[in-house]
Amino acid sequence: MGRANFCRFVAALGLALASAVQAIGQTPTTPPIPSGAVPPSAGLATDADILSELRQLRAEVAEARQLKAQVEILQRQLQGISVGGGGGAPAGVAGPGGDGRNWGGFGSPLTAAEEGRGGFNGLPNRYQSGAFGPDTGEPPDADRYPLKGRYKFHHDATGPNGGGGYFSFSTDDDEFSLNVTSQLTLDGTFFDRANMPTNEQNFNSPFTRMYFYGNITKDWSYQVGTQAFLGTYNLLDMFVAWHINKYVNMRVGKGLTPPLYEYYAFSPALEPVITNSPLFQLAAKRPFGVMFNGTLFDNRMQWWSGVTNSATSLYGDLNRNVEYNGAVDFTPFRGDAWKDSHFEGLGGGVGFSAGDNHYKLDQTSIAFTNNGEATTNPSFVTVVGLPWYVYNQNVWADGMRSRVAPHVYWFGRFSVLAEMMNFSRELTDGVNRGRSTQWAYYVNASYYLTGERDFMGSGFQGYAVTEPLRPFIPSRGQYGPGAWQIAAQWSEFNAGRGDIDRGFADPTRSTERMDSFMTGMNWWPNKYTRVSFDYVWTWFNNPIPLVGPGYVDQYNTFWMRFAMFF
Repeated sequence: MGRANFCRFVAALGLALASAVQAIGQTPTTPPIPSGAVPPSAGLATDADILSELRQLRAEVAEARQLKAQVEILQRQLQGISVGGGGGAPAGVAGPGGDGRNWGGFGSPLTAAEEGRGGFNGLPNRYQSGAFGPDTGEPPDADRYPLKGRYKFHHDATGPNGGGGYFSFSTDDDEFSLNVTSQLTLDGTFFDRANMPTNEQNFNSPFTRMYFYGNITKDWSYQVGTQAFLGTYNLLDMFVAWHINKYVNMRVGKGLTPPLYEYYAFSPALEPVITNSPLFQLAAKRPFGVMFNGTLFDNRMQWWSGVTNSATSLYGDLNRNVEYNGAVDFTPFRGDAWKDSHFEGLGGGVGFSAGDNHYKLDQTSIAFTNNGEATTNPSFVTVVGLPWYVYNQNVWADGMRSRVAPHVYWFGRFSVLAEMMNFSRELTDGVNRGRSTQWAYYVNASYYLTGERDFMGSGFQGYAVTEPLRPFIPSRGQYGPGAWQIAAQWSEFNAGRGDIDRGFADPTRSTERMDSFMTGMNWWPNKYTRVSFDYVWTWFNNPIPLVGPGYVDQYNTFWMRFAMFF
């Protein structure tokens, strides 16, 4: 029977029962006395007649009460259908098993007496006999919960984008949730030299990200992240996490891992300068594997530890390499005693990784160029993707690779973040073999002119969305200045001379050191939008042929960005 026919049937049955109850309640036990007639003498009725009428009246009252109870049950189930929605019959009537239980969103449960009769009106529970099929609908314990939808805002820098707005769909108890958040960036990137060999120039969209995340139960969560980057498309994240207890979590899948705090602690669109430092290409990035993380000492110590593939950001691995990635971070000035103090945002730690690597650096079958997720490092590039240290095509990674990256930070109105990376791996070209070592560092400094403060950090969460004290939102009658922030970054990347001397790197296209200086200003009109204006100076210790036949030892970039977080 279809849902509509079933509902009409139940409604008609309910009306009929209600009419019967009303009729029973109004039916006299003796015939009416005609007008003008003389009522019979009460004395003519015998005791046996009165006793019989009393018994009949008691039986009719009991029947009326039973019918009334059944009508009330039917009314509750009809109301449950209109509130819970969906197909199938209401619990306790003609649904699967007729066992009378509330399935979540379907009306009210039966009373204990009704349960004791095995279902509605004594009907047997069909599930007890194992009878289950397409005609019986859902099982009585099916998860069918109404969802609530709303738009929310992360004020504590949680979420994939480091805070900001998101759409949330969840059950009333938040046992299940689906959240959607997006990040959109539009750039204008202009050089002081023409025809620079990079896609990140003129007007472009460096990355547009969308994340789907939430929890299936309170113990299990998930995240799927996508990115469109300069004409390419990449599935950034895909993992599930088991929250073992409030101190330990286990994550399985593809996602950000240490080392390099700058890369896994916040989005590049939230860095106070316009983009990541050149160290981004040395990060572990988004490998596939199993990671554990947790906290100790009232969140004064945070840790990561896990095993992943060594071809970062790939779903497969190159020759099944395995690598260990981990980090430890300390935020000692946490707790009520240090609340709102200058030291609350002070912390630091170290990230590290080690693993056996065997793969060719130049992976022509995989498009790494300008996709924002370079992995095997066949060359080292500037912040806009220009190569300045290029390995020959016959070079392989063949042995142990290690990373060590200490960092320190102080978040507040004035913020500082500094980090160094030592990157080392065994290389060979089939003739020569040697250990290749690079080291690099950066220092960020930023200051809010309008009085805002950076998020104090949670050990593994750095820069976040800014909420202006006096936002500029004319549609709401708010004409404040928004939040204004000045920022600068100095970085140095030293690739060394060893790989050139061993014949691993092309000497005509490579130089051993690059320096970079970024400075600019950010304007947050409101907590959803940021506009950035930056200048970037890039310098090489020896001239290289970046454009045409001529050699250059520096170039300048004027960079503007419009970003939205929603």
